[in-house]
Amino acid sequence: MVTETNFKLPILGEEIFYFGFAEGDQVLFSFEEQNGKDLKEVEIVELPSNSLYKEFKTSKIQNKTLTVPRTGIYQFRFLNSVLMQKICRLKIQRIPPVLLHKILILLCIGARCMILLIVRHNSKL
Repeated sequence: MVTETNFKLPILGEEIFYFGFAEGDQVLFSFEEQNGKDLKEVEIVELPSNSLYKEFKTSKIQNKTLTVPRTGIYQFRFLNSVLMQKICRLKIQRIPPVLLHKILILLCIGARCMILLIVRHNSKL
């Protein structure tokens, strides 16, 4: 988990968050305006100026997945263009490019049981 937070988006304002990610990371991004009101713009930018994702007039984005092209700092920008403050929920998760999955298996033959540990290596998701 990178972050899971609520924030206030000011009247005619913006809120910006910065996070660092490594090349190949999968970023799982969810956002929701608590009252279902649209924001003018939601954008994810690879600094200094490479826009990776932009959504206009949206109140909710669920489980948007992006692959990080290069190690660096990424900006998450939320823009409000109305005369009403908004309350938003943000959740960002990072899935590294290499995961080790462990699976425990209970193997029983007759009255004898043993536990097997299987490790699976994923280089790509």
